[in-house]
Order: sequence, then C-alpha cells, then structure tokens
Amino acid sequence: MSVDLLTLSIVLNLANLLQSAALTGLALANRDRAGPVWWAAGMGVLAAGLSLTTLRDVVLLPLELYAISNTLVGIGMILFYYGVCRFFGDIGGRRWFWLAGGLIVAANLMLAFTGDAPLLRRILFSVLVALLSLLIAQRLLRELQTDTRPVVLFLAIVFLVNSTFFALRAVASVTESDWLTVSPPWQTATYLVAIATTTLWTFGLILLINQELVNRQREAVQQLEQIFAAQPDAVLLSRLTDGVFVKVNHGFTTISGYSADEAIGKDALTLNIWRSPEDRQRWAEIMRREGACTGMEFDFRRRDGTFRTCLLSSQVVMIRGVPHAISIVHDISERKQIEEALRRSDARYRLIAENTTDVIWLYDPFKSQFTFFSPSIEKLIGYSAAEALDLPLSTFLKTDSIQHVKTALDYMLHEWEGELTNASPWTAEIDLIHRDGQIVQAEIVTSFVRDEEGQLMVLGVARDITARKQTEIELRLARQQAEAANRAKSAFLANVSHELRTPLHAVLGFAQLMSRDDNLTATQHEYLAIINRNSEHLLHLINEVLDLAKIESGRYTYTPNPLDVRRLLADLHALFNPQAEAKQLQLIVTCEEQVPPMIVSDEAKIRHILINLLGNAIKFTHGGRVCLRADTDKQQMYFVVEDTGVGISPLEQPYLFRPFFQGKQTVNASSDTGVGLGLSISYEFARLIGGDLSVYSAGEGQGARFTLTLPLRTPITSSFALPAEPVKRAIQVRADQPVYRMLVADDQPAHALLLISLLRRLGFAVQSATDGEQTLAVWREWQPHMIWLDLRMPRVDGLTVARQIRAICVTEPGLLQPVIIALSAHVLGETAASVLAAGCDEFLAKPFPEHEVVRLIEQHLHVQFEYGSAAMHEIPETAIHDQGYHPAWCQALRQAVQVAHFQRLQELVAMIEAQRPDDARQLRNWIEAFDYEAVRQWLDRLVSSQTVVRVV
Repeated sequence: MSVDLLTLSIVLNLANLLQSAALTGLALANRDRAGPVWWAAGMGVLAAGLSLTTLRDVVLLPLELYAISNTLVGIGMILFYYGVCRFFGDIGGRRWFWLAGGLIVAANLMLAFTGDAPLLRRILFSVLVALLSLLIAQRLLRELQTDTRPVVLFLAIVFLVNSTFFALRAVASVTESDWLTVSPPWQTATYLVAIATTTLWTFGLILLINQELVNRQREAVQQLEQIFAAQPDAVLLSRLTDGVFVKVNHGFTTISGYSADEAIGKDALTLNIWRSPEDRQRWAEIMRREGACTGMEFDFRRRDGTFRTCLLSSQVVMIRGVPHAISIVHDISERKQIEEALRRSDARYRLIAENTTDVIWLYDPFKSQFTFFSPSIEKLIGYSAAEALDLPLSTFLKTDSIQHVKTALDYMLHEWEGELTNASPWTAEIDLIHRDGQIVQAEIVTSFVRDEEGQLMVLGVARDITARKQTEIELRLARQQAEAANRAKSAFLANVSHELRTPLHAVLGFAQLMSRDDNLTATQHEYLAIINRNSEHLLHLINEVLDLAKIESGRYTYTPNPLDVRRLLADLHALFNPQAEAKQLQLIVTCEEQVPPMIVSDEAKIRHILINLLGNAIKFTHGGRVCLRADTDKQQMYFVVEDTGVGISPLEQPYLFRPFFQGKQTVNASSDTGVGLGLSISYEFARLIGGDLSVYSAGEGQGARFTLTLPLRTPITSSFALPAEPVKRAIQVRADQPVYRMLVADDQPAHALLLISLLRRLGFAVQSATDGEQTLAVWREWQPHMIWLDLRMPRVDGLTVARQIRAICVTEPGLLQPVIIALSAHVLGETAASVLAAGCDEFLAKPFPEHEVVRLIEQHLHVQFEYGSAAMHEIPETAIHDQGYHPAWCQALRQAVQVAHFQRLQELVAMIEAQRPDDARQLRNWIEAFDYEAVRQWLDRLVSSQTVVRVV
C-alpha cells in the first residue's frame, strides 16, 4: 500500500470517529426520537469495520478478521437504514433487520472458512454497501412531500451516489485483470468517496434533526396562535412597563369594537377602556403585589361608548427579560342582566305574594302538610300565615271539602299517566271555616310543580267567592254541572291516555273551564291564549276529520307527522337558490314521479338534515352544480344530495360522521367552517327517525354524494290529504255507469242514515245492517260491490266480519270479492293497522266529508261521477212545517255542527226561537259552550222521532 492510500485511510478513520462522536451527541440531545440513536450506533459499527479494513491493509490479518470487517460495515449500514425508518415513523420490521444482519454474518463467515476469495469478498462488500445505500435513498425519497424536503433530497442524493459508486466498484472488480488485488485508482476513489459520503450524510442527518426541531417549533407557535385566536374571551398581551398592548385576539376586537391594528401599540388609557380609574389602580396594585389577578369585576368601555360588565384575570410573564401581563377579559354582561332580572322578579313575586287578596299556598302531598301561605290567608280565614302552617286541615276546612280535595289529589298521584307538572291546572270550590266559625266559600286553582330540590309540590291559589256565590245561585249550579262534566271528561281522558289528543279536545276542554266564571283569573287568561293559538288550525282540521291522530307512545322518540315532500323540496330550493346563484352554481331539485305526495315522518329533523347537506354542498362546490333528488322504492324513501365540489378522500369517509372530525376540504376552507358537528348531528337525527345517512365520493376533486334513507310510511287515513284545489261536489253517477250495490253496516241508525242518504242520492243501490251477523247474511245473499263497515257493532264486531268475508271468499271463489271500507271514530295507529290486517281495503275516520266517500268509490270501483261546484247548504227558508222540523233545516244544522260554523249555527237557531223557544234556548246554551256533541245527539233523537227509515 502506498503512503498516499494509507494517509487517505487514516483520514477516513479519523473522519468516521468524528462523525460517530457527532451522531452520538445528536442522539443524546434528541432522546425522544428513535432514529438518532440507531444512526450513532450504525456510524460506530461502520467506523469499527473501516478501522479493521485499514489495519488489514497495513499488516497481514487472519481471514476471520476480514469477515468481521466486512460484517461490521454491512451491519453499520443496516443500522443506518433501520434508524432512517424509525425516524420517519415506521414501526415493526425488526425481525427483517435481524435476518438481514444474520445473512451478512453468514455470508462473510462462509467466505472466510471456505478459503480466501478476494474477488468474491470485494463483490460482496460492494454489493452490500450499494444495496443498503439504495434502500436508504428509497426510504428518504418517500418523504419528499413533507416540510423537510430539501434536506431529505440532499441525503437521498448522497446515498444514491454512494450506491452508484459501490455498484460500479462491484462491476469493476469482475473486470480486473488481477483478481487478487485492487487497482490503486479504485482504491483511492473508494477512500475519497467514503470520506465524502460519510461526511455529507452525517452533515445531512444533523440538518434533518435541526429542520425537524424548527418544524416542531413552528407548529407549536402556530398552535399557540390558533389557541390565542380561537379563545372566545378577550385575550391581550401588554407590557407592564408602559401598559402598551403587544397582541390582542379576535375576542378583544369583538368586545371592545376596536380592530387589532387600532389596539396594538396603544395602552388602556389611550383607548379609554376603563370606566373607573379606581378599578385600573386596584388591578395595577394587585399585579405589583401578587403578580396575578383572578376574577376582578370591572366595567369595560367599548369604542361606541357603551359599557360591558367583565371579569379580568391577569398573570405576569417575562418575555426577553421584559415583564408582560397576559390578561383574559370575560364578558358577563348577560349573566348580570339575568341576575338583575331574577332579583327584580323575586322582588315582584314577593310584592304580589304579600299584597294580593288571593291566597297563594304550597302543599307537600307526601308529608300532607302546607309549607307556605301568603299573608292574605289571615283575611280569608282569620289565621296568620304562621298559625295556619301549624293547624290541621280540619281546623279551617270542612270535612266534605277535605274528602273532595284528597280524592282528587290521590287520583292525580296514583292514576295520572305522565308527568304531573304537565297536567292541566285543577280548579275546585271548597268550604273553609273562618276563625269566628263562619263558612267561607272559596275557589282554588291548583297545579303540580317541583321545588328547587326536585320534590313534587302542589301550588295553589285560593280566592274568596262567598259574596259572588250568594248573588249568583243559578250561575253556581250551572258551574257545578260544568265542573262535574269536566271532571268526568278528565277522568275519561286519563283512563284512555292511549286515545287521541286532538286540537278539538284542547278547545273544548279549555272552553268548558272558561265557561264557569265570568271573572277570568290569570290561569283562565292562559287558557284563552291557548284557544286563540289553536283555533285557526283546529277549524281547518275539523272540516276533514274530527279526531286528528297523534299517538303518545314511548316506543318513538321522534314526532311523525304528514309531510308534503314536494312542498319541502320547493322550500329548500327557494332557500338555497340565492346562495347557489351567488356562487354561479346550478341548483337542481327533482322529485321522481313515484314519490307519494305525502309521507309520515319528522319534518323538522328531515329539514335540518337536508339544510345541513345542501349548505355543505354549496360551500365546498366552486363550479358546476348541486343536485337534490327525492326517490322511493317499495319500502324506503331517499333524499340524495350530490355535488361537483372538492370531494372527500376515501380514507376520510369512514370518519366523516364522527363528532369534531374535519377533513382536508374543511381545513383548507375559510375560517367559518364550524367545528365538525353538523354531519354528526345530521347522522344522529337520521338514526333517530329510523333511517340512515351515508356518503360516497370517488376521491378529492370528484364531488360527493350524501344519501338520506328513511322508512317509507304514508298516511293511513284520508284525513291527512291536503287538496290543492277546492273539492267539487259529486251530483250523481254518470248515466253510462252500471248500478253498483252498497252495503252500510252500522248499529247507529242515525249515523247510518247520512251514508245511506248520500249513496242513494249518488245513484247506488243501498242496503243496511245493524250488527255483524246481519252484515254477513246480507253480504252472502245480496253480494254488494262495496261494504261500509263500522268497527264497533253488537254480536260480531267489524274486524271479525271482515276476516270472515275474506276467508269465505277464499274457500268459495264464486262469490264476489267486495271492497271493504272500515269506519270508526277512533283513529289509533294500532286500530288502523289491525283494520288493514283483517282484510279491509281502507280506513276512514268519522266524521268524514262527502268528497272522501266519493274519492274512495272512484279509487276502488272506478266509478265516474257528474260533478258540480262545492258549496255549503244555503240556510233553508223554512225551519218548521206541519210534521215538525224541516229536513232541510236539520241537514243544514248537522253540516254546521260538523264544520263548527259558529255563525251559521246561531242563524239556524234564530229561525226557531219564535215557535220553539225552549229548544232554541237549549241549543244556544250548547253552542255557546261549544258542546257540539250534545247538539249532534239532540239532532239524532229528533231525526229518529220524525223519520221512519225503511232499511232494505
């Protein structure tokens, strides 16, 4: 070996030692990173191997040391590769590295113990270094898209150069004329390349660590900036030496009204944000004395001169040796306003409770004792509030009144279904015993409330009505009757809580409560407000059906109601079309023909979901179109929102409906994109109403498609239909139509009469039956085309009749299959389902309008009618003739009752006042009390007594 090569070898070893020391220091300084320790280990092992290589070139060494030298170089390169992989986050693969190291050791030992083969030894060494350098370069190139791209590219080039050189060296070894030695040029180049590459990659690895630290610091600063900016409270940084604001966040600009540029560089005195100089002085003293201030309340002056009440918390921090104060200002103005409102409310309550003539009291139903009386109790029964609290009930309440109150209370506590605090207030009249022994008649209004501990209490108001009772005996009797009727109605509704709760029940219930007293209490004023809010909606529904169903079932946590799909789509188009046009997007809303006009679902939640989906679609679409499409199959309803926007990565789609998840398109969007809850809430809403929400996108830039899937439910009764045009009145069956046979089965002749008269007037052959057995007999003998079947009949009920007819038609195919229309005044979901299961074709709720009967006949028998314009019966000219009440007057009265036409009812009653004053007075009392059922029953009795209906 020449002196020059020896010098290069020594330089290489010295360089390797220095590089190993540098990487060892780097690893010690970055213990939290997995890569540097492997680099240091790899460089140390590599240096040891190259030192042995230098030694073997100076003195003759055993072949085993040659193998050890080459093995150390290989293992050093493997450790470098493993360190690079660990640095970039690769986990696992350790077994592969152990296997590779074992193979290297085995290969070199095999060459050492099978005889000296310098050529194979050089080729193995060169190929091993070239291959491992290539693997390291390849792993580095995978990180070109990160923030460390320049350093990674530099290192990759260094290892690629190293790989290329040793690959060429392997090829050159094969072409050497003397395989036993390496030519001096190649040996010189090997040392030079080794010195250069090891030095460069050591330098590059140090740069990589430094770049990583710089990136971390930058990210930390960015995160702090984001936290600073996102804080809803005002956050500001100021120098304590001169009070100048150094930094403020968006919350400060919101509270103060100043922009950040206007605030930074100025102090609080210049901006004049302290209303009270004493508050500022107090804050400064606390900061000097304690270095921190927590929750100091002060008045903050805004730019416009208005004031906000705020809490100030500050902390002294040192920045570059200069004391600063970081402060957080929390606006509590709304809280203070609420506290003030509560204080005033409490003062008003005390003023009312202590000065009202009515007695306000609280009663604990579980301890059976009063817990509060207002001071006016002394005027009512002669005992002070303190004395009354210690008295038993029997001292100031008569025995029958005690029993009456306890019975009602016991019923409410043990029989009422539902939350008692939601029950209507209970009103009663009781007899109190005054301290002097006199009887005081009082009216009490009670309701259930919960105290601050959640304990159920009875809140009541008692009013002295003795004088009024003495002068209004007749009114008192009428009021008692109304109360008895109301208690009976309330008991009925409580015992059949599964029955229907319609706006009509609300109107009648509150109206009867109101009818008992001309002097309206505050509670009765509340009833009147409820009546006014429901009246317009109620009158519209009464024209179609008396009982509009709403089932209270714990199985459902959403509110299903009829939903006009096309009207919903039109509303959404009108809502979002201006936004789409502003972005020059095409908004396309379509509804397939097979979509029914009405479905049953929760419109509020569906509207929420679609608004969220359309809003997102328009937000993330910058060109093209946004489409909303409604479609159905046999069992499901679909709302599809599709756009040509930024798309969603397939990797992000499984996480899209998780709370707070934000994809790349959200991160890259503007700052008003929210916090990632919109889709999560929409997904939960979809699951809540029995459906599902799914997403599909081919990838970024490919748009997205969201699909809301719902179970398809359509209204069971015809009462949900909302006709778009005025209903025309059918006059009769067209002359070219065959004669159809109709069977009306109803045990109430008066109810059957309306339907029989209508069908005969339209031109149908009609027979009737009054019970289930007669219905079956008439059907088998007469073979009607359509049966109008009441569900509640004696002997055999309607459902049983329907099942038997369907069963007989199966066993006797020759019989005519009739269309069966089930009739009932009870519109329960279970009832309607059982009706259809029993074999009926439709379910029609009583009372029903004429056009619904015509519609069902047209739908099932395809009968064609002659139509005229729909109009309410004119008021007949004559109300009474020789045989009694005129049929035209009876018919007009019945129709006015069905539609609750108050003015028409008054006009019809006025026609009989001269000839039948008693009947007129009774009818007017019922009408003014809104007791339409009593009018209807009176009319049924009247028709039955005047008309003999021949049933064929």
